[in-house]
Amino acid sequence: PEVAKTLANLGNAQGHLGNHSQQKDLLERALKIQEQHCGKEHPEVAKTLTNLGNAHGSLGNYGQEKSLLERALTIEEQHYREEHPEVAAKTLTSLGNAHTHLGNYGQAKNLFERALRILEQHYGKEHPKVAVTLSNLGDVHGRLGNHSLQKDLLEHALKIQEQ
Repeated sequence: PEVAKTLANLGNAQGHLGNHSQQKDLLERALKIQEQHCGKEHPEVAKTLTNLGNAHGSLGNYGQEKSLLERALTIEEQHYREEHPEVAAKTLTSLGNAHTHLGNYGQAKNLFERALRILEQHYGKEHPKVAVTLSNLGDVHGRLGNHSLQKDLLEHALKIQEQ
């Protein structure tokens, strides 16, 4: 398990450096070890699936990104309660971004709205994580043609970010 943790951390470091292909390879190695050692439904597996999904998204593999993130979300919802901030903060937002990349704006909107409800409930309405989700939601509303709501959401996000 320590090897898997180190592989995952190294993969994430490679991702931060923009080396997404190396990130993907390292996370795939970590995932294989985690699944063998912890089982396929373990929260650590979900965390690696989320990071691996994001790596695929960075490489433009949006279908694979979506599949991995959906699997991660299923595990997290089983392990945590559905309204847990761990679910919203990364996985719902990442899955919303995956749907945005695929042009599934209605689904992306629903995921961002769910994440926003959870984050506002847990952190309050003026938290930086709320601002990121508001920004994502505003972008999707713009893509759906609702530019007035897009403007309002982005202005609210900016107000939080400037505090």
